[in-house]
Amino acid sequence: MGRVVHSAPLLAVLAAASIGLVACSNRLPHPAYVAQSQDALVEVVAPPPPGRVEVVPSKPGAGAVWIDGEWTWRRRRWAWTAGRWVVPPKDAAFSPWVFERGVDGRLWYAPGVWRDAKGAVVAPPEPLVAAKVDSAPVVNASGVTEATGVTTRPQTAPPSGASTAAPRAP
Repeated sequence: MGRVVHSAPLLAVLAAASIGLVACSNRLPHPAYVAQSQDALVEVVAPPPPGRVEVVPSKPGAGAVWIDGEWTWRRRRWAWTAGRWVVPPKDAAFSPWVFERGVDGRLWYAPGVWRDAKGAVVAPPEPLVAAKVDSAPVVNASGVTEATGVTTRPQTAPPSGASTAAPRAP
């Protein structure tokens, strides 16, 4: 005997899923991306906490692209750098921050940077407008509040001494 399929529940699930895809889609213009180089990685002693909630301001004008907020390793702990609208440097691409756990269990991090066509780091552009960041305590998946540094504003030059970790050996 044939199987009866109730299409109304199936259609409701499909409709909800399609609404979720549209609502969660990323429609912010982003810069061209390029991978981080392995020599950009520095060893850190703890994984980053969950991301902070940011309110993205309206796009300030033509040519602006959105750089997502990121965790940065400062003074042996994680600090959040707010997302921002920028005009990308000419002929440059953005290498987003990365965090990796090595096969030996060691932890590695590289901050987001701009790179020219040859892969060299270039000065970041001036932020046009930064996100408003929720400064509530960061709670991890286990329900434990993470000890984090202060939320920082985007900078136009890397802070001196931004990392106390040694560069990764090639």
